[in-house]
Amino acid sequence: MLLIPCRPDGRRQNQPRTPRRNVSRALATGLFLAAMCLGAAARAEPPPASAGADPIEGVWLGTIEAPQGTVADFGLEFFRDRRGALSFRMNFPEMFTYAAEFGIPVNADGRGRYAITPAFDLDLRLEGNHLTGTFGKGKLPVALVRGGHFPPRPAAERLPPGPAPLWQYDMGGGTWAPPVVADGSVYVGTANGLLHAVRAADGALLWKWKGGHGIDGRAVVGEGTVYVLDTGTNLIALDRASGALRWTAPLHDARIAGGAAPDNPTFNHRAATPLLANGVVYCGSSDGGLYAVDAQTGARLWRHDAKAPVFSGVGLLGADTLMFGTMDGSVVLLDRRTRGETLRLRTDGGVVTTPVVAGGILVAGSRDYMIHGFALPGGAPAWRYSYWFSWVESTPAIAGGLLYFGASDFSRVTALDPATGRARWSTPVHGMNWGTPLVTARSVFTGTVSQNIEGTAIAHVGGIMALDRSTGAPRWQLLATAAPENGFGGYAGSLALAGDKVIAAGFDGRLIALPAD
Repeated sequence: MLLIPCRPDGRRQNQPRTPRRNVSRALATGLFLAAMCLGAAARAEPPPASAGADPIEGVWLGTIEAPQGTVADFGLEFFRDRRGALSFRMNFPEMFTYAAEFGIPVNADGRGRYAITPAFDLDLRLEGNHLTGTFGKGKLPVALVRGGHFPPRPAAERLPPGPAPLWQYDMGGGTWAPPVVADGSVYVGTANGLLHAVRAADGALLWKWKGGHGIDGRAVVGEGTVYVLDTGTNLIALDRASGALRWTAPLHDARIAGGAAPDNPTFNHRAATPLLANGVVYCGSSDGGLYAVDAQTGARLWRHDAKAPVFSGVGLLGADTLMFGTMDGSVVLLDRRTRGETLRLRTDGGVVTTPVVAGGILVAGSRDYMIHGFALPGGAPAWRYSYWFSWVESTPAIAGGLLYFGASDFSRVTALDPATGRARWSTPVHGMNWGTPLVTARSVFTGTVSQNIEGTAIAHVGGIMALDRSTGAPRWQLLATAAPENGFGGYAGSLALAGDKVIAAGFDGRLIALPAD
């Protein structure tokens, strides 16, 4: 995804801080928000009407190819809109996009070159009845031929219904945050600033704590303390037994950042997940720093200048190497003893996933629409896996030698071989699934998100899906409460496993337990 929410004048506007805040002029899916911004700017100053037809006008059908070898059907229809501007419709079934019209102009140089940028990074050349070029930040090859028509939208898939919840707990507010399970207890924060501790066996409340900011991120549970980052970029430590506040450590330095902690700019409220290791909590910040904080006292030990905001979690490679992503597209490896960077890898989009290492390959998803595999120790590019025009927001699960990724507009769960970057299977789950898939012996579970926002081109369904781990075949789908107007529905965070139960926290304010397998 590339998300640039816009106002009617084409300028950026802030993202919602809670799941239900009005965002009526923004689109909920990645590139379509950029398209709306460009469209708004075009509406402000209508272009002059064309003197005649452009040779590119009409329908073009063909393919687009991803670096993993996948070839997908792709089509464009170019036409003059009511203002006389050259515009287009896109048909891209692999991205659940059917004759979608975006209201943004096509730039023509008059010599056979056409560009749709920056929204899709489409760069095309017309030569007779052939239209060739590249798509996206990864410059995926496109080859189209004039003529034909778009195939019809397929019928919606009907899946077996999911099981009824074993128990449910009212959190008193919706959440973007994933639940975490430790020693029979579930810990989860909400957008209205509550952190709940609930008994996993029956959903009974153990304690809850109220803070001054929302909680969008995953809590980390230590031996006697629960740590979580709030939306004000404060690291909070609570007593695990009682929920009493132990300390608060502000991690956003306004002097460095040039202002107070911003509204979360990540669209899906990604929040840095702390790492607890050897009595130290490591956590990223919106001020562009990676902080080390004493786990007992909250005292700041040091700050590393990461050069860009850090909304990813922090991973650990070996005993001493920290791994994290930054919003400038970097993947950083940092020696926590010397505080020096040992490797800095680059992608072409913000990295909000937590880097992982499998079989000597460091893997990170990026907002350049790619999953990247880098060979260690040197970090040479090993492979790329394209999500076409969808951000990669999901940190993968590692199980049985495979990586299991979720998706945004790509709306799939994918089982990926880390050695080759090729998919064993990739299954549509019909909704944005930003969390880490939950893998059990038999199944892969994921939460999905829907949105009810004006102008959305891709239809998403909110709920929970169970897939067969071996084949990726759908087992069942539990539908969530419908998204409210200008809001979201379903489950934005990762699911958690508590013995024989799958735990999920939703936008509807319910924490639920489902049978696992």
